[in-house]
Amino acid sequence: MTHTESEIQNRYLPGLPQVARALLFARARGPRVLLCPPERLPLYASMSGLGLGVYVNPGLEAYQAAQVVVMAYPEALAPFPERPEEWRLVLEPGRRYLRDQLLENLARMGYARGEDFEVWGDRLEVGRLRLEFFGDELEGIWLEDLPQARHVLTAKPGKAEGWTSLKILHFPGTVFLDTPSLAPAELWPLIAGRAQVSFGLGGPELPPLHLPIRPLPPYRARVSQFVEDLRGWLAKGYAAVFFYRHQKSRGYLLQKLEGLPTRSMATLEPRPGILTLVPGPFEGAFLDEENQTVYLSEAHLYAFGGGEVLRNRRVLSGEEADPGALAAGDYLIHPEHGIGQYLGLETREVLGVRRDYLVLRYAGEARMYLPVEQLPLLKRHPGTTDDPPALSSLGKGEWKKRREKAAKDAEELAQRLLVLHAKREATPGRSFGPLAEWDPLVEENFPFELTPDQKKALEETLRDLEAPRPMDRLISGDVGFGKTEVALRAAFRVVGHGAQVALLVPTTLLAEQHRATFQKRLAGLPVRVAALSRFTSEREEREILRGLAEGRVDIVIGTHRLLSPDVRFKDLGLLVVDEEHRFGVAQKERIRELKEAVDTLYLSATPIPRSLYSALVGLRDLSSIQTPPPGRKPIRTVLAPYDPALVRQGIMDELERGGKAFYVHDRVATILARRSYLEALVPEARIGVVHGQMTEAEVEETMLAFSEGAFDVLLATTIIESGLDIPEANTILIERADKLGLAALYQLRGRVGRRDQEAWAYLFHPLRLTEGAERRLSAIADLSDLGSGHLLAEKDMEIRGVGNLLGPEQHGHIRAVSLEIYTELLSEAIRKLKGESVEPERHVTLDLQLSARLTPEYIPSPAARSRYYGRLAECKNLAQLSRLAKELKERYGPAPLEVENFLALTRLRLLAEARGVVSITEDLMYLQIAFAQPGIDYDAKALRNLPFRAETTQYPPGFRIHKKGLRPEEYLQAISEVLYLVG
Repeated sequence: MTHTESEIQNRYLPGLPQVARALLFARARGPRVLLCPPERLPLYASMSGLGLGVYVNPGLEAYQAAQVVVMAYPEALAPFPERPEEWRLVLEPGRRYLRDQLLENLARMGYARGEDFEVWGDRLEVGRLRLEFFGDELEGIWLEDLPQARHVLTAKPGKAEGWTSLKILHFPGTVFLDTPSLAPAELWPLIAGRAQVSFGLGGPELPPLHLPIRPLPPYRARVSQFVEDLRGWLAKGYAAVFFYRHQKSRGYLLQKLEGLPTRSMATLEPRPGILTLVPGPFEGAFLDEENQTVYLSEAHLYAFGGGEVLRNRRVLSGEEADPGALAAGDYLIHPEHGIGQYLGLETREVLGVRRDYLVLRYAGEARMYLPVEQLPLLKRHPGTTDDPPALSSLGKGEWKKRREKAAKDAEELAQRLLVLHAKREATPGRSFGPLAEWDPLVEENFPFELTPDQKKALEETLRDLEAPRPMDRLISGDVGFGKTEVALRAAFRVVGHGAQVALLVPTTLLAEQHRATFQKRLAGLPVRVAALSRFTSEREEREILRGLAEGRVDIVIGTHRLLSPDVRFKDLGLLVVDEEHRFGVAQKERIRELKEAVDTLYLSATPIPRSLYSALVGLRDLSSIQTPPPGRKPIRTVLAPYDPALVRQGIMDELERGGKAFYVHDRVATILARRSYLEALVPEARIGVVHGQMTEAEVEETMLAFSEGAFDVLLATTIIESGLDIPEANTILIERADKLGLAALYQLRGRVGRRDQEAWAYLFHPLRLTEGAERRLSAIADLSDLGSGHLLAEKDMEIRGVGNLLGPEQHGHIRAVSLEIYTELLSEAIRKLKGESVEPERHVTLDLQLSARLTPEYIPSPAARSRYYGRLAECKNLAQLSRLAKELKERYGPAPLEVENFLALTRLRLLAEARGVVSITEDLMYLQIAFAQPGIDYDAKALRNLPFRAETTQYPPGFRIHKKGLRPEEYLQAISEVLYLVG
């Protein structure tokens, strides 16, 4: 970049990273002004690293003195006096000031004697400023009792209203424009005729000039790649410059760059073959091949996308959406007609009765109009517009066939599961009995006492190993409660019998962590531990595979790489699976093949419902570690609506005690904007980013960098749910916690609080919550006691329903009928096979000639009406309904008749479901209540004494109420009175 200033003037310079723009501005000569959007001002605010002092958003005090100026666009258009010298007073000791003229100047600038300034003989005081004179000569200046060599007193705040000029007109020189597309249109006439250098499109058209530099792609926290590239440049004799924002970053990098020639300087002085570290807020990086220099920045090393230029543009959005609300586009399942897409609500009038109908779209653009009171019949399908399920065809019996097929498959799977369990009980396996001299070797070097639960889990595991059948045990325990120690001792027992152990983990980082733990605990013992992961070199991998096949490797720890066909064991005796729910369907199937006749031990911090379900129905043995290790403190959980002040406090409290924090933002699309927001909110913190659209290598390298001290805060999606144990991380902040499942919340909270230091978890949610979200968050807050993972999984079953035991052969059926319906079919089949009675799900059909709906006049927003219809349909008891009715009246005022009717219909539905009613219908003469079964138990005498005529019916079994003598508005009350007589 050796272009002269005259060559770049009045040119558009495309494609320059911000650090190159700052360098060009710093190297220019004479007076100059750089204009940029307010959010980019911090990038140019400090140029001391480039040997340049700048005035940032200067005012009257800097008029005529400021030669190098950086201003935000709005500031450039701020009011300024036409004659600035009349609105400022330059004060310097040794100069003469005529007293009367001085007092006149002060009055013109808005200062009133007696209020704003006082004169005491030869002393004049203006607020905190003190001036001392000898006659007319100024002898000394004191500001807050500190002597000053010079001071510029400007107009009193509030005097700017009468100013008729604008600031940009009074600061001369070439105008450099950063992101001119965001400049206000009023700016262009003001700088017309001045020399300009534009770093972007927008504003007056200037001829482009392409500078011979090469911008570098972001490193995305891949420090190893950065070090490798740097080594290459320095070997070629290039000078390298790295601008760092935080002192901590400099310290971290110097550790990683050990062995490379480095030096730290206060200002830029590139030297061939050496990396110079210089403080600077810049971002971006580029290669100047002409001058053999590479310029790098901390922001570039940790940049996670190309959108760094304007990543902190704030976008104002509407009100927070309710994640549980019924919305147009959702997929719903009707028990008889199958999967349809909800298009919205439509009001229809039939026989003089106005009702709202759900409009559902089916295959071939067929439509079904379903009265909203039948919404409880429908189940939500998890499909989204990105991953839509196949819509069912109306009237072809296709859904019935799909459901029957799935039910048949569920029955077969239930049989297989029970047979598998019985077969496992009967399968001869190996017995790994106690070894009197071997077992104590690993116990002796354990620095802690086993907790009572750990002892019990270990005894149960060793008993299973001793039994002559294959073990299939699940050990559930909170993060850091000692599941690994139980697995390690079981592995040691198996190795003592000459067999091999495989430990399967979901991430490379976990594999590395377990490898370090096992090697440390088994140091000095005749046990060879190896790890197979992405960090394993090809040569090492070949050696390990050979060692496994020949029996020289006793314990292997690895990711799904262990499931590859080329991994062969000489004699596998024990398979340990950590966090089974993190593996995919195909991987689980391969695990099943591996464990056929092998003892298997599963470890889980939160037994997800599917694992726990198996355990509870007796398909798997379960050990639970619920007591914390001595000295371990519970995690303090804060449940609150989102508050930036609380976010800053949470992060700063952690940083001030020398720790690190996790911040969970579970939306990849806006994660970079959130990073900018946090950088502005907590400028003291270095922030790294990980999300699911990064490669596995990038995620792992960033996590490793975080653990080694590259960042203070790791901003992440739920990808960090299972990962590295980072002892210094003792605070986690989770945004939109209401959108996450209990297992995910629990796992995320388990990222912190692994040591004896008190840990904090902040769960943020919108002001309004769905009932399900409220229950989930309350469950998490209630379960702050240590060791509550097991209870939490039971809560999760209660809230989300049980999962199922997936295999690839079931996947198609689940896609066809949805996970929820398949799970229901499976649990029904298991109960049948066990000889238990199966209660059918009850739904009531209500068909009464009654105008009942949530009217648009009462609730104007269609989205809000859909949401309330959904919530009313989810009501399971009268207490819930009462709370919801109260909420409606508080929000929208007294309910009109149609709304009251709809609430009364919902109340009637709940009452009818509880009594076993299948339908309530109306014809010309009667109101008919039909029950599923004959032989209804009711109070016959009370029925005869009702103030209206009601009688029993044989077919359908139930009651018939004569309409004669009843007004239409009395029908619902009459039906309720009859139902109250049913026992």
